[in-house]
Amino acid sequence: MVRAQLALFACGLVAVRAGGSAVERSALRARALRGGFKPAEELSEDALRAAYTCKEASAEALAALDGKVSEMAKALEMGEPIAGFGEAADKATKDAVEAFDAVAPKRNKELVGAARAELKAAAHAKLHVAFGQQLQVLKAKAIAIYQDSVSASDVNVQGMITADQFFVREAAASIASGASWSYAAERQSLQGILQTLEREWKKGVAAKIQAAQQMSTAMQYLQVQQAQLQQLQQQLYGGGAGKWNVGAAYRPPDTNINLSFNHQQGRTNIVASMVPDEQQSLLGANGFTNGVGPANLGVTVNVNV
Repeated sequence: MVRAQLALFACGLVAVRAGGSAVERSALRARALRGGFKPAEELSEDALRAAYTCKEASAEALAALDGKVSEMAKALEMGEPIAGFGEAADKATKDAVEAFDAVAPKRNKELVGAARAELKAAAHAKLHVAFGQQLQVLKAKAIAIYQDSVSASDVNVQGMITADQFFVREAAASIASGASWSYAAERQSLQGILQTLEREWKKGVAAKIQAAQQMSTAMQYLQVQQAQLQQLQQQLYGGGAGKWNVGAAYRPPDTNINLSFNHQQGRTNIVASMVPDEQQSLLGANGFTNGVGPANLGVTVNVNV
């Protein structure tokens, strides 16, 4: 009986001793009962030693893989996705299998092949934890891409599509070869978040449009009020219909005095300037050289009536 149990677990020891679950152990026992393994009396001592050798090789390979998974987890904690995650997972699995093959028995090919398959499944199970972290980082990146697209413009056409395409492309590239990993659940979660953000963004745009419309209405009201005020001013100060705006300027001959007169909207403005003649440069050396007051300074008087 002891030898039969030993043979049973030796043939599937990779799964049991390398972290196999209770379900896997139950399946292993059922397989043995159905005849998936040879009866104990048909297993040689060499086959038993090969099984234990496979178990030890698998345990060492998976221990080395644990270190690589920890390094991936630390890198992902920085908030940046691992470029070429799928290729990195493939290499880690390949290294584990190669480490196993280096010490696995050369005989008992069926037993060694089963142990190798169990090793790859266990490696994928460990790497799947890092794959889940990778998906979380990719989801955060996709959300950031969407937020950048909507913050740059009030017209958002491709924001959700671009973010979703980025996630799908990077998530698909992160799946290890031969692994049954899926990103469907995380993609569905991402789409729900993007739809919520899209609704909030639309509310914000609608509020901006409403505020702009209110500002436009206020400006139109002010323009109407200004026009009405101008009409009142014209009526009060004699600037109504039939009144003209008049302006004139005069410089008495041989003087530096320049007089200007302007009447507009019922108000009169008189300006008296005392400045040298603008044409003095044309008179030559014998022309006017003295200004009004010291340093040839001009004088201007502005009177509003």
